[in-house]
Amino acid sequence: MVVQLSYRKSLRWVPGEPSEPTSTLVLDVGDFFVDLRISNSDGGIDWAMAGKRKVLSQSPLRCQWSKEICSQNTEPHDDIGEFEDLPNGDALEKGSMPNPDNNDEVQAYEEIWGNLDVPASGEPAWILRSKDENGITFMGKVGHWFQVLRKREGGFDVLREEKVEGKWIRRYQVGERLPSISELGEEALSSEGWKQDTDVKVGGVTYNVYALEKA
Repeated sequence: MVVQLSYRKSLRWVPGEPSEPTSTLVLDVGDFFVDLRISNSDGGIDWAMAGKRKVLSQSPLRCQWSKEICSQNTEPHDDIGEFEDLPNGDALEKGSMPNPDNNDEVQAYEEIWGNLDVPASGEPAWILRSKDENGITFMGKVGHWFQVLRKREGGFDVLREEKVEGKWIRRYQVGERLPSISELGEEALSSEGWKQDTDVKVGGVTYNVYALEKA
């Protein structure tokens, strides 16, 4: 199954020029994803979403993303993208989606994606999901990266943390307080004993183990 860390290098709204206005990191584990895009200009949320990823075909590789939570107020829709491997190891994704800078008109796009190495270890990658009075929360950890997204009534909260030289560092936080691996510690988020499609407790909150895969 899939365990992958992807970062976006550029976005092009066809027929415009490519640029990268965000810090975008996507955690893929099994059939699920946690995708956080932070605006480089103001540190706010450009786009944040989480849900299920489905492979529609292998040659060419075509994927569909069904978003369970999304920070944008566009009409609910699934995104479909087609991938092409580039000579340098990056991937070119092509598709169409609403362009927030063009009145949410559906427009053709091209994105260049690079991959981050996922260190081999005995710790699996995982994605958890909870739903309670605080809203719907997705929490994911792959290698040295940790992201949390929460959609609640009246707002959207996000967190990204990275492990650097043995210490978890907060890279971005927008909105209300979220479960933090730098605050709770790795033991509180240990996946020992977890099984996919079962409930676990983290910080006193019940989560369902949506995805659990060895890196």
